[in-house]
Amino acid sequence: MILTVTGLRKGGEILQHALELWRAGQPLLLPTECGYRLLGEGDLWLSAHPPELPQLEKIFQTFWPGPLCLRLPHQGGKRRWLVPSHPLAQAFLKLANQPVPSAPCPADYDGPRLEWKDPPLALSPSEVDCASHPWRWLESGFIERQEFEWVAGQPTLLSGPALPRRDYAPAPIFREAQTYRVEP
Repeated sequence: MILTVTGLRKGGEILQHALELWRAGQPLLLPTECGYRLLGEGDLWLSAHPPELPQLEKIFQTFWPGPLCLRLPHQGGKRRWLVPSHPLAQAFLKLANQPVPSAPCPADYDGPRLEWKDPPLALSPSEVDCASHPWRWLESGFIERQEFEWVAGQPTLLSGPALPRRDYAPAPIFREAQTYRVEP
């Protein structure tokens, strides 16, 4: 079932129907700027608004909504958060009024799907673990590491998939002996 929303003003009934399906336990595909996400399962929580963490407010204001996944402290552990900027995702999440777990879209999914007038983008989200100390840069994506560090005001450690791949050997460095002459 495809639920097509062409405009947010006139699409309220469709969004409400999609929310009712999701609350009844039906998985639902939601478009985001990072492709479709399957709502109802998974470990990436989508929200219309960032959580209340004043120490990260500058990062939230700069990068969210957008393709940045943050691992944030949550009830003694960590939770992966994304605040999507896609208008349909924002409208659905505001209507849901709660964070929603999501997973990548499986290839064989044929259940309900919210559609927008344009297909979703496929931006690769950057991922940072802000629940550890020091912060760890886990995945390079649309947002550059240097840009994030500049806004955050602190460096991040490369970790996980963000580490350079080992199948490439570093280029050898050749230095020629140079003689410098100082004129008196």
